[in-house]
Amino acid sequence: MSVVFAVCGAAFATWAARIPAVQEKLGLSAGQLAIGLFGLAAGAVIALLGAGGFITKVGSRVGVVVGATVLCAGLPLVAFAPGLPWFVAALVVLGFGNSLLDVSMNAHAARVESEYGRPIFAGFHAFWNVGGLAGSGLGALMAMWRVPLELHFSATAVVLFLAGIWAVTTRFLSGAEQGQGETAFALPSRVLLPLGLVAFCGFFAEGTVNDWSAVYLTNVSEASAAFASLGYFAFSITMIVVRLGADRIVLRTGAVLFMRVATVITVGGFALLVAVPVPAVGIAAFAVIGLGVSGIVPLAWSAAGRKQPDSPGKAIAAVAACGYLGFLVGPVIIGALKNLVGLHLALAAAGLLTASIYFVAPAMRVSRGSLVDQVEQRS
Repeated sequence: MSVVFAVCGAAFATWAARIPAVQEKLGLSAGQLAIGLFGLAAGAVIALLGAGGFITKVGSRVGVVVGATVLCAGLPLVAFAPGLPWFVAALVVLGFGNSLLDVSMNAHAARVESEYGRPIFAGFHAFWNVGGLAGSGLGALMAMWRVPLELHFSATAVVLFLAGIWAVTTRFLSGAEQGQGETAFALPSRVLLPLGLVAFCGFFAEGTVNDWSAVYLTNVSEASAAFASLGYFAFSITMIVVRLGADRIVLRTGAVLFMRVATVITVGGFALLVAVPVPAVGIAAFAVIGLGVSGIVPLAWSAAGRKQPDSPGKAIAAVAACGYLGFLVGPVIIGALKNLVGLHLALAAAGLLTASIYFVAPAMRVSRGSLVDQVEQRS
């Protein structure tokens, strides 16, 4: 399972790390690049709308295979795109594959966690971050060595595809899953709506840091471009560290308390950005945000699968759709607020939205017999 999460993170980071090279190769203006990124978002949304029904019909194993195939095929399609229309189409494929793989592997992770008998969901997500760092780091080297996009993306796609298929065939659970064979359309039920809000806010915070950390450090705290790149790096490192240990912490504290503490830490990180616009403090603040936000989305997805055990894939897809909506619209909203009130106060708004998780954290409780739920009942 961990290998598939790393494959997903590495594939998407490979594309993200070489966006400037793609833009230069195709001679795209900022507006044309934005059109391409809209194609990426469109592919992601299409996949999210259909992923729950698809996984419920064929199972998460097949979903992972299809998602990994489409995602890895999307990389060379982007690299070989001869012009803007083909570039947009390639990004639709890439976005579709990324979202389908993401939902499918999380649905299977929910099944593995149920079989395992204790929380292990956050640990899987740590490997997504590990893959992301590896993909972005290799992408930086390829850019520095001026390796052609076609070679870089094609070779990476083959390696990641083979690694993903190996993991599915040798490490995934076999047999039919709960609810498999039914037709389903994934929209959040009333029970899942609070978890959808948690995922939306968590992904909103993540998307904000992804897209605006370097801009904040450069424009607000007046850091150098090289120093500004450390903001997202610090954020990623603390996310990995916490996700590797979050499952053990949840087993001791329960998901509700963990979620509330994580929310306070995340909001504190955003408050630090607003209060002390100094480069070194900004790096520390993004690291603090990573500490807090790291466990929010994995725990929301885990709870979704446990709340709807008859069809966990559909439940996770519904909550994931809410989460990805936050990831897609969050940076856009921050950008609009930046133009109105400045980036300083826009980031404060992101912190305030994240604070709402504190009040819906009780939705993490699930009335079942797993170890984490027994902890919730005692707390």
